[in-house]
Amino acid sequence: MTSEGARGRCRPGRVHDFHDLMQHRVMEILLVASPYDSFLLEEAGELSERMLGEFRNLDLHYGPGLTRVSTGAEALAVVKQQRRFNLILTTVHVGDMNAAELARRVRQEGLDIPVVLLAYDNRELKDFVARRDVSALDRSFLWQGDARILLAIVKYIEDKLNVAHDTATGGVQVILLVEDNVRFYSSFLPTIYAELLTQSQRLISEGVNLADKILRMRARPKILLCSTFEEAWAAFEAYREVLLGVISDIEFPRDGQNCRDAGLELARMIRGPWPDVPVLLQSSRPQNQALAREAGADFLLKGSPLLLHD
Repeated sequence: MTSEGARGRCRPGRVHDFHDLMQHRVMEILLVASPYDSFLLEEAGELSERMLGEFRNLDLHYGPGLTRVSTGAEALAVVKQQRRFNLILTTVHVGDMNAAELARRVRQEGLDIPVVLLAYDNRELKDFVARRDVSALDRSFLWQGDARILLAIVKYIEDKLNVAHDTATGGVQVILLVEDNVRFYSSFLPTIYAELLTQSQRLISEGVNLADKILRMRARPKILLCSTFEEAWAAFEAYREVLLGVISDIEFPRDGQNCRDAGLELARMIRGPWPDVPVLLQSSRPQNQALAREAGADFLLKGSPLLLHD
């Protein structure tokens, strides 16, 4: 995916100090879910064991702990008493309050803890987002039975917190993912992270000891998820010197309105000054393939059964 120009642009002029990278880690997760929601999430197996299994499968030598509570009030009491939690993962309704209210209450308490919504019904999630102010939530994801979504959420939060420091001090590269559909990015991120971590391991010499391997894994590229044209362009402007590539939908919001060619315009604006940056566009409309090629981008059809593989 990296062209000669991108490699030359991104290679730092000094040796990385891997110890300085990934200063923010998610080591303890608070799961806020009603007993019924917990049952739905765990009916395919013990949730914490499945999450730790995904970390071990990718040779990650740590896995976050998972603590469960069933109400928002319990969650607020626990995070105020125990300052060890790095992430709050909540379902839509937790008995005494909903996810948006819980996130607002966390902010009102002055707690700097990311709050992520994990829903298991796409229709319910769409209705919830349409009817409520969800600005206090860091992101919403959709549970689709793949436990790798938990790893992806952890890595997404870690990348979001570490990207500015790690790109500035260690020359770490960035992959820009632009997608506003929760069902698609909840599928894309687990796949991309798993592949990215596997590729990173292959680049580490077999002779390197375990401690060095763990440190060098911290230098893997970061993934930035954006859902609007403005977010995507701001991310490009901030990290274009270390941009490894762009994976983008074609249709997503711009200026507060759904824009059918936002991805095409983004590709043109990026490929103009930076023609060596690879751009992959995706759409459910086959006719967009020719337009993507004209914009200098590769193309994938969202309706393809091989989409995640491709």
